[in-house]
Amino acid sequence: MYFEFTCAQCKKKLRLREEYAGKKARCPYCQHAQVVEPPAPSGPADPLSFLREVLPARPDSGAARASTPPATTPPARRPAASASRDESASGTEVNIWHSGLLGFAGFMAIYAVLFPFQNSYLGALLWQRGWVQFAEIWFASWSVVILIFKARKLSVQRRSMLFDLLPADISKEINAESAGRFMQHIRGLPIQAGESFLVNRVLRGLEHFGVVGSSGEAASRLQSQSDIDANAVDSSYTLIKVFIWAIPILGFIGTVIGIGQAVGSFSAAMSAASDLGALKESFNSVTGGLATAFDTTLLALVLSMFIMFPMSSLQKAEQDLLNWVDEYCNENLLKRLKESGAAPLLRGADGKAMQAAIDAAMAGHHAEFRAWAKKLEATGECLAQQIAKAWTQTDEKIRERHTQAMREINKAGESFQQTAERLKTASEKQAAAMNELAPRTAEIQNHMVESMERSAQSICSAAESLNSYFAAIQDGLGSLNNVLGQLGEKQVVVQAPQSRRRRWRLFGK
Repeated sequence: MYFEFTCAQCKKKLRLREEYAGKKARCPYCQHAQVVEPPAPSGPADPLSFLREVLPARPDSGAARASTPPATTPPARRPAASASRDESASGTEVNIWHSGLLGFAGFMAIYAVLFPFQNSYLGALLWQRGWVQFAEIWFASWSVVILIFKARKLSVQRRSMLFDLLPADISKEINAESAGRFMQHIRGLPIQAGESFLVNRVLRGLEHFGVVGSSGEAASRLQSQSDIDANAVDSSYTLIKVFIWAIPILGFIGTVIGIGQAVGSFSAAMSAASDLGALKESFNSVTGGLATAFDTTLLALVLSMFIMFPMSSLQKAEQDLLNWVDEYCNENLLKRLKESGAAPLLRGADGKAMQAAIDAAMAGHHAEFRAWAKKLEATGECLAQQIAKAWTQTDEKIRERHTQAMREINKAGESFQQTAERLKTASEKQAAAMNELAPRTAEIQNHMVESMERSAQSICSAAESLNSYFAAIQDGLGSLNNVLGQLGEKQVVVQAPQSRRRRWRLFGK
């Protein structure tokens, strides 16, 4: 049930559901926020009140209502838009180009802020992982801008629910005569029909009822408009859903690129396996490729979750808003519709002319409904086919690249294992050779020590012999000096011994 309350600042009458009593609401006229006071308890219900709804209205009721002066509508805060503009405006669509430009500006701002911090983990994640990260951040920024615009539109929609679109001051019942005054009152409100599902739906229902004069037809028209609004809400999230689908695909593409770089670097590392320094440097390239592969997928999944949760919340809020609009129309419009004969514009016309006028008036709407239904159906089928085809192709490419990468990794692992085995065998041989050389080296060292000891002993004995020899020479020289002193000036004649003269004989010496 709905109840009326008055804005504390601008004194305008507003309507709200009873469950919102005691909560804060913002006036759509002056934007003043206040706590809505609960409605005062009404007196005892009239036990015969149901007869007013069952019994037909008296013939003079129309004259009585006609004699009642219409309530003066407040002046509009801005000029009312034309009917064509109201029909073309949308309360849920977001301009793709404006949101795309603002999303690109947000993308540039993010990278400008992180430019001085490229050495940090977050800066390296966005700056040093290839082009995939740039595309993911741009799509995410675009989606966030669209969600912000839709949140603002949803806020306007909720504020418009407080308008008293069908005030009882104009007429307690809505018939073909009073429908025009209600439409004039609604067009004087400070909101366009395209900005609010409620205002647009009530206007279309009143216009249809004013032409046809049938509450059943008006209910059908409201139901058709409800379906159109629901389809518009669903289609407004198509681009965001595409981004939510595209961002993880970009993450998988980055994973394939990173794994490809890692495998290529690992193949180069295996070709330089004999050089341990080059092997270590090549492993840095391998780990860099793996970091790119994992970081792109991580960022894509985080961004998808970051977009998906607020999108689901906004979509649910808009669906609740549409349910609220349906309830408002059922409670405040359909229950007050009273069929009082033919509409004023069609009185005096025969049945065929009336049917022709109705068909002519509804032909454009039916054609519009069919065109929109076909467009939505074609768009949905085309989008589903493109998504399925793209996903199949991407999945096949990812599987092929993954299989090829796994084969190369297995080959590289086998070659690495063989190289490790060869290095292990060489190290074992070197250890065995060192073990064999150790006792020989010890034996040679012992022989050298013994030889040096023997040489030292020989040198020592030779030195002693020289000392004794020099001592003997010194004694001989001393004896010679003594002999020479004893001789003095005596003449010493040294005669050479005479040798026998050999003679040669005939038969010998």
